Amino acid sequence: MEIFRQMVNHCIRIGLGSNCSTLKKLSLLSYHQLKEYYIPSKYKLNAISQAAGRLAQMKKDIKKGRKVKSPFVRKPYLVSCYGFKINCMLLSFPVKNREFANILLTDHTVSELSKEGVKAKSFTITPISLSISIQKDVTEIKPEGAIGIDRNLRNITISTPERMIMYRTEKVLSIKENSQYVKASFRRFDVRVKSRFYTKLRGRQTRRVNQYLHKISKYIVDEAKRTKSMIVFEDLKGIRKLYKKGNGQGKKFRRIMNIAIPNYEIQRQVTYKARWEGIPVYFVNPKRTSQICPICGGKLQEDRLNRRKLWCSNCGKLMDRDVVASMNIAHKGWARFTHPRGLPDEAMKRNVIPKYQEPLILRVHGSKLVAGSA
Repeated sequence: MEIFRQMVNHCIRIGLGSNCSTLKKLSLLSYHQLKEYYIPSKYKLNAISQAAGRLAQMKKDIKKGRKVKSPFVRKPYLVSCYGFKINCMLLSFPVKNREFANILLTDHTVSELSKEGVKAKSFTITPISLSISIQKDVTEIKPEGAIGIDRNLRNITISTPERMIMYRTEKVLSIKENSQYVKASFRRFDVRVKSRFYTKLRGRQTRRVNQYLHKISKYIVDEAKRTKSMIVFEDLKGIRKLYKKGNGQGKKFRRIMNIAIPNYEIQRQVTYKARWEGIPVYFVNPKRTSQICPICGGKLQEDRLNRRKLWCSNCGKLMDRDVVASMNIAHKGWARFTHPRGLPDEAMKRNVIPKYQEPLILRVHGSKLVAGSA
C-alpha cells in the first residue's frame, strides 16, 4: 500500500510539472518512469488513473473558484481492478510474481456478491478497511405511473398514483442548528484541538443527516417499486446563489437556508437507489408548479390567512401548496414520458382524484420510519 501511495504521488508530481490531467497524456509521461517501483505493472496503471482523477478534480475546483485541496495522498492505500479473484470467502490479489495475498470476507459481503447479476469490478484497501465495487445487471421497468417529489425546508412531499405522502424534515434543520451552537460554544484557542473538534463535529452531523435522509429515500424508492412508477424531480439549479451575501437578506436567514435544505443529497440518494432497482428518474422544469391547479388547470390564488394553502377559483379546491407542486411535477414527468415532445398545457387533469374529493395526505416523521411501514 505504501508503494502504491508513492506511485500515485510520483504521477501527480509529473502531472503538475507538465500541466496535464488527462489519463492518456499522463500515461505516456509517467508509465516508463514508474519502472523503479518493483510492483506488478497492473498496479502502475491504477496509480496513473488515480493521479489523473485527483489532478482533474483540482483543475475543476480552481475553475469553479473553490478552495483547492492538495492532490497528494497522505495515507497508504491500494486500488486495483485487474488480476484479483474472489474464491468462496477469500479475496485474492497478487502482490509479487506468483505470490498472492488473501483477505477473509464477511458473510454479508459473500451473500451480496453471490446474488445473480452481481460482479465484483474493483477493490480498495486501506490499513483498516476493504471496499469492493460491484456491478449489477438491471432491467429498467416500464412505468405505469409517476411519483412527483417536491423538496422544501421542512418537508419532502411526494405524489403517488394512489396517495400523497409528506415526510417531515424539521429534524435536519434541528441537527444542523445544534451543531452550529456547539461549534460556537468552543472556547479553546488551540488551533490543532479546535480543528480536530470541528472535524469530529462535522462528521457526526453529516452521518446523522444522511442516516435520516436514507430512511426517507428508501421508502420513496420502495413506493415507486411497489406501484411500478417512475420518479420525477424538479431540475433545481442555482439555489445557493439565492441566499448569498449581498442579496439584502439577514445573516441568520441566509445561514438557515444554506444549511437546512438537503436538496441535492436527497436527490442523489433517491437517484442511485432507483437506478439500482431499474426505476427511471426524470427531471422537469420547476416553472409554475405551484401556480396551476393540478385538477382543472386553473390559476391558483394564495389564502391571505394561511399562505401555505392555495385556492382555485375555477373548481373551488383548497390545497396545500406542497401537495399542488408534487402533483404538477408528477403530471409534467408523465407527460414527458408519454409525449417526448411535451404537451401544450402545463398541467393535466388528475384522473385518480374525483372532482370534489380532497387528496389524502399522509404526514410522516422521517425519524420514525421503520421497516414495513408506509
